[in-house]
Amino acid sequence: MTSTTVVRGFMPLTPRKDDNRAVTVELPTGRSHSFRYLAAGDHWSNDDTADGQDGPNSLIHT
Repeated sequence: MTSTTVVRGFMPLTPRKDDNRAVTVELPTGRSHSFRYLAAGDHWSNDDTADGQDGPNSLIHT
C-alpha cells in the first residue's frame, strides 16, 4: 500500500561535511511512501538503502 499524497515541486538536498547530501521531510507514520531523486541533467535515481521498490520509485515504510 502506498501513500496517495503527492508532493509537487522539489526539496533541495543540502550538502553535508561528509560529501553526501540530505533533506529532512516529515512523513505520517504507519504508511508507505514512494520517492525518487532528480539530479542535474534530468537524471532520476533511486535510493538503494530504501525499504523496497514501488514500480520505478524507492519505497520507505514509516
